[in-house]
Amino acid sequence: MIDRTNAALLGLAALTLMPAPSAATPDLDYVFVVTSDYEVSGQVSTVDVLAPWSVDESLASVHSDAVAREHGGLIYVVNRLYQDNIQVLDPDQGFATVRQFSVGPGSNPQDIAFVSPSRAYVSRYEEASLYEVDPRTGDVTDSIDLSAFADADGIPEMGQMAVWGDRLFVAIQRLDRDYFWLPTAPSYLAVIDTGTNELIDADPTTPGVQGITLAKLNPSTEILEDPAADVLYVGESGKWGVLDGGIEVIDPASLGSLGLVTTEAELGGEINDFTLPIEGRAHAVVSVSSPSWEAFCIAFDWETGAKIEDVWRPGGFNITDTEVHEGAWELFVSDRTYENPGVRVFDASDGSQLTSSPLDVGLPPHDLLVVGEEIVGVSEGVAPPRSSFGLAVSPNPCRASASVAFTLPASGESVVGVYDVAGRLVSELHSGRTAAEGSRVLWKGTDASGRPVASGVYFVRLLFGGRTETAKVLLVR
Repeated sequence: MIDRTNAALLGLAALTLMPAPSAATPDLDYVFVVTSDYEVSGQVSTVDVLAPWSVDESLASVHSDAVAREHGGLIYVVNRLYQDNIQVLDPDQGFATVRQFSVGPGSNPQDIAFVSPSRAYVSRYEEASLYEVDPRTGDVTDSIDLSAFADADGIPEMGQMAVWGDRLFVAIQRLDRDYFWLPTAPSYLAVIDTGTNELIDADPTTPGVQGITLAKLNPSTEILEDPAADVLYVGESGKWGVLDGGIEVIDPASLGSLGLVTTEAELGGEINDFTLPIEGRAHAVVSVSSPSWEAFCIAFDWETGAKIEDVWRPGGFNITDTEVHEGAWELFVSDRTYENPGVRVFDASDGSQLTSSPLDVGLPPHDLLVVGEEIVGVSEGVAPPRSSFGLAVSPNPCRASASVAFTLPASGESVVGVYDVAGRLVSELHSGRTAAEGSRVLWKGTDASGRPVASGVYFVRLLFGGRTETAKVLLVR
């Protein structure tokens, strides 16, 4: 377990991503849902990120075992074992399939990671070589041998990936197929120089080219990046039925581990998925095999690693994925409960369920992908209004704070204030000279003395050169 001081510092860095809400733009921000009957059929649907969470159902057919990634405005569906291809969908064409290309029969692709519009990598679970592809054409442009990381069965079991700068990080599970698929110590993150496609040695003091040795076994979750702290996080599920895994922090610059954020023992189950925190509260999908097979969504304290509560526990092995939309402060959970499957939405700050019943997305949901946060920009917040004189507030409604973006036709003195419904000034956010280009201020839901104000409707007003622009904002506590 890492020193909690380090964990706290990393947690604070992660928080810089979350509390500054970004715009929840319905025409850009949505949840892409891969649904499946786990037998012969798979489809995709979308869910709006704002209430009433409208659903566009069964937009395209995909493999019954698939996951989705987004890059450059396109959706890349990784059709896994027995399909072994990448299916490219264009949202601007109603999610029509614009191309589909094989990555090798029987290769069982797990992930696709992008360096540029013309270069991507595909991890192949049943093979010892990683493919570089041109996603515009589907051509295989290089093959990178990872057999040095394999266990005795000759296959490294490469899984999820992440690109950081000019480095590609590949999870190496090392599962012994000859002995009940148990993980073989140690597990690694292989590191590849994307400029040369050569392996990078993470430990020059040891003979050969070494990967980053992980503290736990079986890195099985997506690799999440925290740009503010310049670290990566990966969930390691260890041996099935034993609470021996955790969520590990990786320094991609020094190619070393910074320790664990939390462990499976603290969370009370095998780690299947996790999210980064919002105000210190993170979420995970965990599972147990005793007294019955069950998967459920929990909340945990990012700083201490301790479990806070069960968020959704319907019974059975029915929760497969969870994703958070930072701008809307919403947690989306895929619930495959036989009697009533669908996507459920929760308040990410307190765990309260926002949907009265699961959102019907056609077949039971399997994989969730939040699309739009990278487009809008998490750390930058809402984009300034495009007009030469304008005002925009996001998110709206807001729960704790709102970003106020404004532009002026010329440099000069401007004032931005928040007013109640009676027209009384609640808080002055800005007063002074402002450049013509876009500016941004933050309202923390407080009055001029810093005291939290009550829930309700407020008005943000921009004054400049005798002109006024007003935007209404709803504060919900």
